[in-house]
Amino acid sequence: MADDPAVPNALSPGVRNRSVAEGDVPDALRRRYYVDGRGGAGLGFYVDAKVAAPAFRDRGRQLVAARSDPNTIRDMTAIAQHRGWSIVVARGETSFRREAWLVGRSAGIEVRGYRPTERDIQELDRRIERRDRSGGEPRRRAREADDPGARANLRVVEAVVRARVAEPSAQQRIMASARERVAGWLERGARFEPLQPTGRAAVVEADLNRERRRER
Repeated sequence: MADDPAVPNALSPGVRNRSVAEGDVPDALRRRYYVDGRGGAGLGFYVDAKVAAPAFRDRGRQLVAARSDPNTIRDMTAIAQHRGWSIVVARGETSFRREAWLVGRSAGIEVRGYRPTERDIQELDRRIERRDRSGGEPRRRAREADDPGARANLRVVEAVVRARVAEPSAQQRIMASARERVAGWLERGARFEPLQPTGRAAVVEADLNRERRRER
């Protein structure tokens, strides 16, 4: 997708029946910004009480940013995750869509609208590794340990991945994605029942298909 000046930098949900209410944001994020409903459609989120332009605007079905600022994209992604947008569509500048893909995939969200390069995939792997080394992995493992169903399901997924995917790096990407999704669901209060045998392959089929497309 080429850059088009007429297309704003924006994230929107790629799934139905998810929250699209203006102002539905994590409390911690709201406390970091000044929020004002004037100056354009939706709510403006300002980093300072004196700045004229918002970092981004919340239009309910769209989160729109003027620039490709990584911190802004991180916060927009946190709102998407808070609203249950397990799939988001990124539009706008290439730099915005690339960063949205990196941040979203790091958070376990599927991001459409950007086709990653091999270097983007390597960058994603390194971001996940840095986050895990800084404490993300222990917290995630602790959440999994509190839910026996989550642990059992991940063991099943790992067995299926190892049986069907030969490349170790691809195995790692799929398992990292699966663990991120499970962690996100656990944070939102979900609880897991053990997978039935007939449903095991379906759990990883989407990730396997993405890996096959990547290898072409």
